Amino acid sequence: MNEQHEPEPEPEPEPEPEPEPEAEPVGEVDLPRIDLPDLSGLYKPDLSGIYESVFRPLQPYLEQRSHLSRFTAAAARMHDFAVPRVPVLIPGLNAAIEAMRSQMADLTGFNDAITQALAPVTARAFQTERWRQVFATMAEAARGIYPENLRELTPGLDEMETLLVDEGIPLMWVPGPGTVQALLDAPDAAARRRLIGQRWKGITSDCESVLGEVKHPDLQAARSFALDVVNALRDGHTSAAQALAANLLDSVLQRHLSQALRVELTRNNFKKNGDKFKLDAYKFKTACTFAPVWYAHAKYYPADGDAIPRTFGRHPSAHGVSKNQYSRINTVYALMLVTSVIKLFDTELSR
Repeated sequence: MNEQHEPEPEPEPEPEPEPEPEAEPVGEVDLPRIDLPDLSGLYKPDLSGIYESVFRPLQPYLEQRSHLSRFTAAAARMHDFAVPRVPVLIPGLNAAIEAMRSQMADLTGFNDAITQALAPVTARAFQTERWRQVFATMAEAARGIYPENLRELTPGLDEMETLLVDEGIPLMWVPGPGTVQALLDAPDAAARRRLIGQRWKGITSDCESVLGEVKHPDLQAARSFALDVVNALRDGHTSAAQALAANLLDSVLQRHLSQALRVELTRNNFKKNGDKFKLDAYKFKTACTFAPVWYAHAKYYPADGDAIPRTFGRHPSAHGVSKNQYSRINTVYALMLVTSVIKLFDTELSR
C-alpha cells in the first residue's frame, strides 16, 4: 500500500544576501556622508577677494543709504564665505544654512540686484567692464557646482529631484544640455521615457564623448568596457549591451567604493517603507550621480512573485532576463548610468 505524503511546504524566500566582506577596493573614492559642517568642501573662487576689492571700499557709501543696507550685509558676509558644494541640512544649523542658501544659491539674481542698486556708484567710480567681470566671476562660481552638460542650464535640486530620484534618469555629464532641457520641460514620466527612446542615438554619442574624456589610469578598463556597450548598442546588440552595462556598473562600484558606502548608496527600500534617496545627505555631484543608481537597485525578488519591471533595474537585469526588462531604451538608461558613475570617479579619484 502506497503511503500518501503531504507535499513539503515551499521554503521561505531568503532575502538577497549582503555582499561578502572584501579587501579594500583599489583606488577608493572618498564620497563621505555629510554629518558635520564640511568647510573643506567649498568651491573656489573664494568670494572674500571680491569683498575686499569691491565692497569694502564702498561700505561707507552703502551705509549712508538705507535702501542698500541689505546688500551691505550680504556683501560683508562674503568675507568668510565661499560657494558650498551642496545645500547641507544639519540639525541645529538649518536656519543659518537656509539663510546662506537664500542669499547665495542664486548668484545670478543676486548679481542683478546689486548691479541695479549700485548703478550710481558704478557709473562714477568703476568702469562698467570691471563690474561685468566681477559679477561674471561670481556667476561662474555658482555654475562651478554643475558638470559641463548642466552648467548653462543650472537647474535647481527641486527641478531635478523628480527625474533623478522618482524616475531614475541620469543627468550628470550625460545626456547633452539640449536633451536635459527637453527632459526638464517634458510634462510627465511617460513623455520623458519616450524622449530618451527617441533620442537614443544622440544620447549614445553623448556617452561616448564623455567616456573619451576619462583619463584616470584606474578607470581605463572600465572605460573600454563602457565603449563596448556603446558599440554593441549601435550595432543592434541591445541585450548584450544591457547585460554588460548592468554588470559593469556593479563592477565599478565594487572596485572603487568601500562595502559600507556601496551598500548605503544602493540600498533601495522604497517598496518596503517608502524611504527615498535623500539628495541633501551627500555632496552635490555625489547625490545627483547616485540617486538614479539607487533607483536602479530597487528590490526585486522573483521568489516573492515580483513582476519583472519594464524600467531598467540592476537586479532584474541579472535575475529577470525577459522582453520586459531587456530593451533598447533600458540599455540607454544603463549606459547613461555607468557613464556618469565612471566620470564622477574620474573627477574624484586621487592622482
